[in-house]
Amino acid sequence: MKQFWDIKSVHQDKILLFRMGDFFEMFFDDAVKAAPVLGIALTQRNKKSQDETPMCGVPHHSIAGPINKLLAAGFKIAICDQLEDPKLAKGIVKRGVTRVLTPGMVYDSDTLDGTKPHYLVSLDSESLSFLDTTTGEAFFFRSKKTTELLRFLQILPVAEIVIAKEDESLLTGVDGVLISHHEDIADLLHPLLKNEAPMSAARLVSYVGNMSGEESLATISPFVMRDLEHRLEISSTTLRHLEVFSTYKGEGLGSLFHAINRTQTSAGSRLLRQWLSFPLRDLNAIEQRLSSVEFWRSHVLELKRVRQILGQMGDIERRLGKISQPQCNGRDLLALAGSVHAGISALEVLVHATGGQANFEGLRDLAYKIERTMVEDPPLATKQGYLIRNGVSPELDELIELSTNAQAMVSRMEAEEKEKTGISSLKIRYNNVFGYYIEITNSHKDKAPAHYQRKQTLTNAERYCTDELIELERKVLSANTKRADLEFEFFEALRKEILAQCPGLLALAHECSEVDVVASLAWLSLEEKYVRPKFSADGSLKMKASRHPVVEQTVKKNFVANDLELRQHSCLLLTGPNMAGKSTLMRQVALNAILAQMGSFVPCDEAEMPIFDAIFTRIGASDQLSEGLSTFMVEMTETSAMLKNATKDSLVILDEVGRGTSTFDGMCLAQSILEHLLSDVKALTFFATHYHELTSLDQSFGQITNAHMTVAERNGEIRFLHTLVKGPALKSYGVQVAELAGLPATVTKRAKSLLRDIESKRVQASSQLSLLDSLTSDEVYVEPVVVNVDPEAARVGEKMKSLMEELQKFPLMQTSPLDVMNQVAKWKEIVERV
Repeated sequence: MKQFWDIKSVHQDKILLFRMGDFFEMFFDDAVKAAPVLGIALTQRNKKSQDETPMCGVPHHSIAGPINKLLAAGFKIAICDQLEDPKLAKGIVKRGVTRVLTPGMVYDSDTLDGTKPHYLVSLDSESLSFLDTTTGEAFFFRSKKTTELLRFLQILPVAEIVIAKEDESLLTGVDGVLISHHEDIADLLHPLLKNEAPMSAARLVSYVGNMSGEESLATISPFVMRDLEHRLEISSTTLRHLEVFSTYKGEGLGSLFHAINRTQTSAGSRLLRQWLSFPLRDLNAIEQRLSSVEFWRSHVLELKRVRQILGQMGDIERRLGKISQPQCNGRDLLALAGSVHAGISALEVLVHATGGQANFEGLRDLAYKIERTMVEDPPLATKQGYLIRNGVSPELDELIELSTNAQAMVSRMEAEEKEKTGISSLKIRYNNVFGYYIEITNSHKDKAPAHYQRKQTLTNAERYCTDELIELERKVLSANTKRADLEFEFFEALRKEILAQCPGLLALAHECSEVDVVASLAWLSLEEKYVRPKFSADGSLKMKASRHPVVEQTVKKNFVANDLELRQHSCLLLTGPNMAGKSTLMRQVALNAILAQMGSFVPCDEAEMPIFDAIFTRIGASDQLSEGLSTFMVEMTETSAMLKNATKDSLVILDEVGRGTSTFDGMCLAQSILEHLLSDVKALTFFATHYHELTSLDQSFGQITNAHMTVAERNGEIRFLHTLVKGPALKSYGVQVAELAGLPATVTKRAKSLLRDIESKRVQASSQLSLLDSLTSDEVYVEPVVVNVDPEAARVGEKMKSLMEELQKFPLMQTSPLDVMNQVAKWKEIVERV
């Protein structure tokens, strides 16, 4: 165990995988931590002695799965392998750490989700750098606003953050991600930092080099700066509200990404995810993407052909990342060759369709060389031979011949010796004591040639050897070892040749990814009947037969499309019952804006919209109890961020804001928030509410357009038509919605009875407090919009009758919220005195 402790002392913060024979063993705390994660038994080193050292182990040939489980659990790993053949070792086998892994640097990229990147991140006061070691992608953002940089940690999938201790305070509030400290930085003249990359990028280069060796940097592209100014701002909150990448349940199925993803390659899926995360604001760039989609739509035969070819293409980026690592094998090289052929074929379809020219001969020659060098189905082990084809090297061909056809060579020599000597009974045999020998019976021993060297005398025969036979024996016995060593040399040379061509291979991969995304958007638009959006110069929004890109694929032909038309800086104020389609309508506007600005066609018959600088949403209720935040606090926090950051060029979606508190407080807040948006921010706003009192604001604010989703009522039953019409909703249908939700009949019957006791207009409070909740059950229930007196009030005394008359005459819709509250307080005093 001394050797173990000598190595472990250098890697105390890592789980040490210690190679012993056919297993990687873990001891002491490493075993205690790893066993439950891997689901394996925790045992003892020697149960028969006093040694109770806890340990567990996994087979060396299937180490990839356990390693990735440990990395996913947030552990760092040091792989300690045997550095010499145990059969040749004198004493204890030499061992050493061959590789260090962290959650940001995976062991086997095949175990990752191919549609998601796997970022290693570094942050300082002026920059944020991202590096995906599995694909070679490297980029950075510059900003002196730390909050602006930190939002990317919430938008993009981050596996590990590498930071200097002095900058650790910048990560306040960031949790759920492994944070590693690394003080060193790479030389700023490093080839990967040539594009004026910041210190955070230099720290990542140093970290990866220290952990996995300089060769692991061979597949990394130089760091490039990503533009913050010309991207549509979408926060992680907005992505969650709009269910862009996952639903509220955390599932991919039902998200926008899942609904529109028609890509044929993993790299294409990752690029599509990037386009969705960072839609464009530059009109020329957007139109360029849309024109590319239009091109494929008008070349359907080529579109089908290129998608068919891309479907056969593997993941060049991640395959290269694996080839740069020690555990790569011959199958990785062959997979890369197949992907290169498919990628070149796909680009040739594009070149032929556009009439352009391209030269892919260098990469094609590399792919052919791989296929000429490697056998068709190579073994996973790279140091045991049987990797390389015949014809690569005369020396290797001889070794292959010796190792695979030794018996045939012996038989040929035997036949030749029989013919030379004329001894038909001559035989060449082998045993462990004498090796190969020629055996001649005593009746023919006098015919043995002079160059035969006597080796052993038997009762009935003589055994001989020759220089040629001794040479054959030497070659055969050493052929397998030499073959394995020589084949590994050819394999390593080919691997290094591939790595030397990484820039060209990564460029091919990126071009194919773009073709895949654009072709997939074209296929989607044809499949779902999307149209090319136009962009208005006057800031107006017009959508004819607009549809929700996710919901329409779920309900198929039953989806009800709606027309929308809003002028610049205006507001659509939506009222009506739950389930009528208000949230769906608002979400589809935001999702269509994202699709349009990422360069996709949109689910409409016609679409014209402004180019937004940001999309802000406040949708749904979500407690964050672990952070001590209630539903209402979360709602107000998100609304506050929206009001501070939204501009006149933003799109704002507010769904039932203020519902997390009492009706009166909520209504007052909703009105003041809406007034602020209309007067100060002037963003294009969609505002859904159950506070019907707000519909009267159109008299004060000409930007407001009242609208509601239609509902058909017959014999007390309702049917949602999901059609948008102008004007406020007259009823909320709360009780009917409760019936549809399956509430007990006794509950809904009682609710209807109470409802009949309260006449005219009514605000759907949805379990919120009414304005006069303080009245006892024997008294009259009154809500802000009630204009008639309960018939039972006739039994009340003279003072109560006077109060009822005052209530009837009270001009609720023309009174400010504050005056209403003061008046209600006075009425409460009167009631308490009666």
